[in-house]
Amino acid sequence: MSCSSSRDKSKRSFVRKRTGVLALLPLLALWLAVPTMALAHAMLLSSAPVAGSSQAQSPTEIRLAVSEPVSLDFSTIKLYDRARHEQPVGSLGRDNDSEATVLASLPQTLSAGTYTVVWRVVSAIDGHLTIGVYAFHVGPSEGTPEPVAGLGLAGDESAPTEGASENPGPLWWILRAFILGNSALVLGGCLFTVLIVEPTAEERGRAGEALWRTVGNRFARIGAVAACLLVLALGLDLLTEVSTVAGSDLVGALQRNDLALTLLTSTRYGFAWTVKLLAAVLLMAMMLFIWVLSRRGGSGLWEIALAGGSLLLLAESLSSHAAAYAADRVFGVPLPVVSDWLHLVMASAWAGGLAYMALALFPAFRVAGLSAEERKAFLGKSVPRFSRLAILSVVTLAVTGTYNLAIHSTDVGAILASGYGQTLLIKLVIVAALVGIGAVNLLRLSPRLQAATKKGGASGQETAPAVKLRRNVRVETALVGLVLVCAGGLTLLAPPSGSGNTYAATTTAASANPLPTAQTTGADAVAETETGGYKLSLLAHSSDQGDRMTVTITRTAKTASPLTDVSKVLFRVTPQDLDTGGTSYTTSRQGDLGGDRQTWRVDGPIFTLAGGYQLTIAVQRTQAHDLKAAFRLDLSETALKASPAQVVEVRVSTEPSPPVSGTVRLDLNVVDGEGKPLNVAKLSVTPSQPSRGLTGSPVAATPVPGREGAYTAEVPLSMPGAWLLVFDVERDGLPILKSDASIDVLAAGGTPQP
Repeated sequence: MSCSSSRDKSKRSFVRKRTGVLALLPLLALWLAVPTMALAHAMLLSSAPVAGSSQAQSPTEIRLAVSEPVSLDFSTIKLYDRARHEQPVGSLGRDNDSEATVLASLPQTLSAGTYTVVWRVVSAIDGHLTIGVYAFHVGPSEGTPEPVAGLGLAGDESAPTEGASENPGPLWWILRAFILGNSALVLGGCLFTVLIVEPTAEERGRAGEALWRTVGNRFARIGAVAACLLVLALGLDLLTEVSTVAGSDLVGALQRNDLALTLLTSTRYGFAWTVKLLAAVLLMAMMLFIWVLSRRGGSGLWEIALAGGSLLLLAESLSSHAAAYAADRVFGVPLPVVSDWLHLVMASAWAGGLAYMALALFPAFRVAGLSAEERKAFLGKSVPRFSRLAILSVVTLAVTGTYNLAIHSTDVGAILASGYGQTLLIKLVIVAALVGIGAVNLLRLSPRLQAATKKGGASGQETAPAVKLRRNVRVETALVGLVLVCAGGLTLLAPPSGSGNTYAATTTAASANPLPTAQTTGADAVAETETGGYKLSLLAHSSDQGDRMTVTITRTAKTASPLTDVSKVLFRVTPQDLDTGGTSYTTSRQGDLGGDRQTWRVDGPIFTLAGGYQLTIAVQRTQAHDLKAAFRLDLSETALKASPAQVVEVRVSTEPSPPVSGTVRLDLNVVDGEGKPLNVAKLSVTPSQPSRGLTGSPVAATPVPGREGAYTAEVPLSMPGAWLLVFDVERDGLPILKSDASIDVLAAGGTPQP
């Protein structure tokens, strides 16, 4: 008996060693065959010419430096003048062979004027798309305005020009979760079979042998279906990748076989995808083969399937955010990729094992005809084994998860302010719940099962610990599904980066299509308006050499206070065709005729895009009420027009105050230039975080009964930080007016973000 027990232990030790060797085989392939890689969302770090700059001479090239390597095959740089004429640009290349730069030569000399660069780069591995727009000026300029606040002005540090990554929709999250879930099920099931079920079944003799055949048959069928679905999901993943790169829908992507072939053969994303597909096909074949051999349990084949699942997760790591730091190598192996792979393997061992118990083991008890005593005995042995594996998984997940996050950023504020960090926080809360339930299984239910086995009980009746264990496993399996959804989102969202990684400069919008641009010849517009005993005369000028706005303030009523107390005049220019918010300019005094007349002016690139603009002039005074006036300017390819407009302001207060991330109630008051309430036909608000390329959906405001000009709206502000609120004000018989306001949103704990 002792000799037999010794042989069994020796056999199990050999099985564990064989399992470990086969599971580690993919790492050997990584060390020998896989080149150094880098990937992720490629954000713009710098540009030449610098965004918002004025170049004395025509540049000879456009150079973009981004945060991660990009694929030249799918990246573009386009250049437009103010007439929206596309300028010739050479083929894309590298700067000093750096994969994180994109270079395009300018074969022709650019004439004096303002030019718009529309750039679009695609990550070299995971195919994440980043787009952006910025402008620069060539030739002599008539001056440079002093920025005050707002967006889209050179030197305004509140508007980082890092580009906007694609906003993955819920279907993308579900697809990624589906791929990770099926991968975890197959790999975790193989590990559970080899390390838990097989040794426990051997200890249970004939009853264990019957269960071994039954559960092997059942899981082989489940694994074959999961692997087949995984192959289909990978095909859909490639289709979505093609649609992203091509800028088309899924139907249009079906017709781009050429683009799909280029992706697969010339990008590291294609390499990783191909490895995943081959591993999935191998898993499907092995599961089907084991199913056929289920009468013998398929012993020995499970480890080969385990190696296939391990290889699949390695390929997943090669197309993850961790591969952006693959240059950090230990003995030639990229440590971040290995860490991410270990994270996925141990998560699969835990999550896949739970799914295995719920989908294969518990149903197999009934099919195999095991008595209540035999079930108790089997669970009493297998649960502690799985609990030890789960504890090892939790420890490994904690270490690798911390390392994987630290290589991106150690700035807690930046992490919590990002969608990536908030999704990670939700995932950690769910994992904590899983750990709690697992602790109950190990410390409470497992000892009670073992005690019940030794004590014995009524035949045919399932004990309370076994019932509670089955219920807990079902709850854990449901929670694992939520974890997978979060994990799928984390593969799509841009991870937080350390400080100093953003490029502050000029950006008006991020769009895959070129924005409309203005005229090539100079144009002037004049308009005037009167308010409170003063006349404000506007002269606006737009040309390739620069823009200028001049306002002359004249006292027309003797009862009005002299203009001797004017301290500052601000121009607020808000585009009416783009949800980019406005820009405030500090003007300089040009002429002063005592207290009756003053002239103020601002110069610089103001009207770079064709369309409508709302100009609000605020004359700040120390001894009298401020003066406010508004003008509407319309810029086309041939003319600039100006006309008086009504001053409309939207004043904002929040509940809670200060606002906290989540759903925030906005109390809005619409007033005219004198602060009097103003009713409008319709008011809506669009929230955005321009620095992160995040734009929400418009929310209609509701009038407050009995209060003139008062409205309220519930707006989702999903993360802390600076938010821009763009208001669309609809008035009867008048063009829609855009206004804007900025608010600082705190984290849930009330801590301001840096």
